[in-house]
Amino acid sequence: MYTDFLDELSKISLSLEELYFRFGYSKFKMNRFEPYSFYMENEKFLGDSRIITIQSPTGKLLALKPDVTMSIVKNHKTYEKSKIYYNEPVFKVPVGGNEFREIRQIGLEYIGEVSLYQTIEVLNLAIKSLKMIGNFKLIISDMSIINLLFEKYKIAHNRRQTIIKYLRQKNIHDLEKFLQGQPELEAFKKLLLLPADFKRAITNMSEDALYSCCKDNLDTLLELANIMEQICNMSNIMFDFSQVVGTEYYDGLTFTGYISGLPNKVLSGGRYDNLLRKMGEKEKSAIGFAVYLSEISKIHEKVLTKKIIKYTDSSIVETLKQANELYEAGINFCVRKEENND
Repeated sequence: MYTDFLDELSKISLSLEELYFRFGYSKFKMNRFEPYSFYMENEKFLGDSRIITIQSPTGKLLALKPDVTMSIVKNHKTYEKSKIYYNEPVFKVPVGGNEFREIRQIGLEYIGEVSLYQTIEVLNLAIKSLKMIGNFKLIISDMSIINLLFEKYKIAHNRRQTIIKYLRQKNIHDLEKFLQGQPELEAFKKLLLLPADFKRAITNMSEDALYSCCKDNLDTLLELANIMEQICNMSNIMFDFSQVVGTEYYDGLTFTGYISGLPNKVLSGGRYDNLLRKMGEKEKSAIGFAVYLSEISKIHEKVLTKKIIKYTDSSIVETLKQANELYEAGINFCVRKEENND
């Protein structure tokens, strides 16, 4: 298939769609709009409550989608598929920005019984997605570990967000000040001192009595690491609690992808059972990720060279024959009229 007319971003997008399709995921198409009330009812799952609204001809207040996953969870029952991928824009204010932008993203979701295999398949596809884009790092974390520590030490909800903030900032100094004299200080402080190596980090925690309340979760993570080292290059995989997501969205395994040369994450995903339960799916679990195509566009800019053919009024037939030959040979060209300098 001839694809030179596509920019690099479009080629990557097509390659990602092919990857997900060949692994058994079905494409999900959705409307650009959702009822505004839908997002207000689920506002705590949005990172930013600012939304573009428009009034329908019937007077109903609609919102341009700021999030794809919420729409998939809301509508997937009518689709009757558990493995879904999408290539859709969202409309929101980027982190650190102050203007709305259309942000292109492609991703996948698995909604059903999330087994160990299904978890590894999604991580495997995240890794393959990043490899298509460039030199990468995938950073794994787990919000369920944090939540278990919150429960163990009976930490109030308003204090939890502060702890998450300091973890994300890798700010040991302020974390120590905030938890000074509290029994939980060492448990949270040590999270920021773990090695980056996935397997070593989990092994260290498993051997530390401070994390005995997390044993089942750590056993699962260790099993995950043991399998992953057999199917991928673990030098590209890291473990880091500074990557936990401080929202209601994710409640288990989370992962974030970065590409060399880009300052912002290009992939983000994880388990989001909380969202399903809030929206009435109490018997199912879910895991997925999104690739932010708008971020990738910053490193994939390509200028195509084209052969220039010039014609005169007396060479139209010959020029068209030459154009056909170049097309059949797979050569890019552009036909222009010969300028008369007389």
